[in-house]
Amino acid sequence: MNKYKDALEEMVCQFAHRGVKDGKSVLHTGGLSALETAFTALGWSDPKNLEDRDGDTCDVEGCAAWVETQGGMWRESGYWCLCREHSYAYRKGEPQPKMKQRAVDREASRGEDGCLPIK
Repeated sequence: MNKYKDALEEMVCQFAHRGVKDGKSVLHTGGLSALETAFTALGWSDPKNLEDRDGDTCDVEGCAAWVETQGGMWRESGYWCLCREHSYAYRKGEPQPKMKQRAVDREASRGEDGCLPIK
């Protein structure tokens, strides 16, 4: 494990621009030279497609937008991570949409104390 590469990747993931392209979550440089250099050093394309992961992308089935809200939306069924659009839908009183299987599985793994298991 290369601690410098890991640190660079962590910084790029924090500071790169986020977007959606062709239905996939992506990170991109936004034309910033420091990010372009970092993407090149990591061997990444610009934009870089990302995997659909808990906490990064919306829990709603078919949505690749980035998470902006977590928590109490449709709380009777779980602790959901939602994009702006789906969080707004909740606030408008819309019914809960179908959630991604990875999110349903995550919520089903919570203990009686409401906490996720330690990995």
